[in-house]
Amino acid sequence: MTIVSSVKSCLASLKGAQASLSTFAQNAADEEAKRVFHECMLEMDDVILDLQKRVGVLEREEPQYKGF
Repeated sequence: MTIVSSVKSCLASLKGAQASLSTFAQNAADEEAKRVFHECMLEMDDVILDLQKRVGVLEREEPQYKGF
């Protein structure tokens, strides 16, 4: 597995975790829990964006990995 494919796999996992956090935020009965889940979901946005940028850099530096 190449670095790019590993990073993309991690990115997919993070998106899944973000979707779970969103579901938890919507379904939580406690308002504090809703707030915490929502904040974590927003934090995950930043991490996902950073990794997407990193994938772009990796693909530019190593064009043979583009599309993996």
